[in-house]
Amino acid sequence: MQSKSTFRNATILLLALAFVAAAQSTKIEQLRSAAEQGDAQAQISLGAMYVAGEGVSQDYGEAVKWFRLAADQGDAQAQSILGAMYSEGEGVPQDYEEALKWYRLAAGQGYTGAQYLLGLMYRNGKGVPQDYREALKWYRLAAEQG
Repeated sequence: MQSKSTFRNATILLLALAFVAAAQSTKIEQLRSAAEQGDAQAQISLGAMYVAGEGVSQDYGEAVKWFRLAADQGDAQAQSILGAMYSEGEGVPQDYEEALKWYRLAAGQGYTGAQYLLGLMYRNGKGVPQDYREALKWYRLAAEQG
């Protein structure tokens, strides 16, 4: 009797997993559709999925594509993420000047994460001459916002 019960439970589990996989696939396609229609939040979410390899194959280049689309629309979060991708060389060649460009755009909009990361660039002299005062300025701006 227990083997029938175990078999039934395993069958139910497999069916549930297939349903979850189908639902995730539908969610990804809905997200992709919204992203293709220019929804910046959908573009960021899809980019994050490609970074994490969640529901899609991990692909930093594809992630950059989606983050750039949102960043080009002026989304500060996407600009900051794109800056980090350039700073780390993930999905693009490492390019501190390009990272600075995106961090500055996001920081100029008051995006705290970009302000902090810009401070790090100045503290470490990456893409700019090392400048502790400029780093402190950006750290303070980020801290004042919480």
